[in-house]
Amino acid sequence: MSSADQEFYYTLRVRYSEIDVQAVVFNAHYLTYFDTALNEYMRYLEYDYKYELEKNGLDFVVTRSLIEYKSPARFDEELKVYIKAGEIKPASIRWDLQIRKVSDDTLICTGELTWAFLVLESRKPARLPDVFKNLGSKTQV
Repeated sequence: MSSADQEFYYTLRVRYSEIDVQAVVFNAHYLTYFDTALNEYMRYLEYDYKYELEKNGLDFVVTRSLIEYKSPARFDEELKVYIKAGEIKPASIRWDLQIRKVSDDTLICTGELTWAFLVLESRKPARLPDVFKNLGSKTQV
């Protein structure tokens, strides 16, 4: 999948605190990059996560995460985190993600995150909000 196939991206810069002794981004930070970009995507979609959680007790939980590392990212490099909705079910959504260098479009990693939507207190599945059912236009932040 190329970056042109993605429907949303968020740009960030690698901070010094995110690199390890090998001078590359420590592997666990990529999940943080995914999460940061997904939070910005929720903002773009005008999905009020805080409201749904506080007023209705509805929340997303990660039920699966996968990352395939392709190339290292280094301190001060600008990265784009691309997001595209994958499989959408009545109570869950899979996000297909990739991270690329801004400078030359080098693929850093690909990933998948599956979010289940549920009533937090009972941990029972809830119907996915309508805003997630028709995703598809290219956007950027």
